[in-house]
Formats: sequence, structure tokens, C-alpha cells
Amino acid sequence: MLTSLTPQVKSLSTKALLPLLSGLILQGALLVPTAVQAEKLFVKPSSEVVVRTGQGTDYKIIAMVKDGASVEFLEEENSYTKVRLKNGVEGWMLKRFLSSEPPLTEIVETLRGENQAVKEMELQATQKLDEVSSSLEETKSQLETLLAERDKLNNTYQTLLSDTADVVKIKQQQQTTSEENKNLIDKLTLAEEENETLKKDKTMHWFLAGAGVLLLGILLGKMPGPSRRRKSSLM
Repeated sequence: MLTSLTPQVKSLSTKALLPLLSGLILQGALLVPTAVQAEKLFVKPSSEVVVRTGQGTDYKIIAMVKDGASVEFLEEENSYTKVRLKNGVEGWMLKRFLSSEPPLTEIVETLRGENQAVKEMELQATQKLDEVSSSLEETKSQLETLLAERDKLNNTYQTLLSDTADVVKIKQQQQTTSEENKNLIDKLTLAEEENETLKKDKTMHWFLAGAGVLLLGILLGKMPGPSRRRKSSLM
């Protein structure tokens, strides 16, 4: 392609040749893939900076860039820098008008945004702190209620322990009394049995005594008296 263009190039003047070479270089640059992300530059404070199709005042102006505007760095050569504008237009501008530092207005705007973000974060932190404080107070109140209920349950438990001890004592006393009653009943039963035996023995004794007296009377009645013998002898 370059060989076919040689006769034409020789017939052209140097001034006319520069735009053609710039176009070829631009086409070659477009064909080269971008390996890394393009660097971002900012236009220094000035009136307006022109963007041309090539390096030099003889090239056509294709754009005017205001100060503070951001452009994409493509390449650098001599005192010129090739950039890409936000609308996609590519051209050359003097690199003395470019800086890697953002303009003061953008810095101020960024600081304002950061300040606003900090204020919002502070507001959120304050609200969160209020919520945590409120939750803490509520938790504290619940804790006090739980402690009061715990003390109440503890007192009830101690009362139940005391009542249980009294119940156990009363039960033991009832058991002792029941055993004593059982012993008394056993003794009473034994005494009644002995009394019944004594009654039977006494009845038998009186029966025997009565029978003895009756038998003695019978025996005495059958014996002859002395007065009768004397009377009969006297007669």
C-alpha cells in the first residue's frame, strides 16, 4: 500500500503530506489493540484549548476543550499529546495544557461529595447509636424486670422449701404418732385379751368355789350330829 502511494507522495508538498501521514498513523493506531486502560488527563485552567488533527497550528481544529475537562490520554510526541474526548473525537493538543491532577473545582466538588457522604455516614451512625441506646435501655428495663421476677421466684422457692420442711416434719410426726397409736392399739388388744382371760379365770374360780361350798354342804348334811346320838342314848 505504501509502495503504491510513493509517486503520489513525491508529487505532494510537505504541507499536504503531513495530514496524509497523520491519517495513516491514526488508522494504524486504531488497529493496535489497547493493552492497558487509557490514562485520564485534565485540562489546566485556561480559556479554551484547541484540539487539532495533527501536531502544529497548520492542522485543522476539530474541537475546543474548556479548562477542567477530562480527556483520555492516547500517546505523546514532542510537545503535543494525542487525546480522546468524551464524545469519542481524537486529536492533538499541547501537553502543557494537560495535567494528571484534577482541577481545583473538581477537587472541591469531590471534597464536598466526600463531606456530604461523611455527614450522611455520621447521621446514620447517630441514628444507629440512638437505636442501640434505645435498645440498651429497653434491654436494661427487661433485665431489671427479669431480676425482680428472679428474686420473687427465689423468695417463693425459699418459702416452698420452708413449707416442705414443715410438711416433712409434720409427716414424720404423723408417722411417729401412727406408730405410737398402733403400739397402743396392740397393747390395748393384749390387755383386753388378758382381761378376758382373767374374767374367764374368775368365773371358773367362782364356779369352783360355789361347787366346793355346795359339795361341802352336801357332805355336812350327810354327817350325823352328836346331839341326836345323845338323845337317843338317854331315852
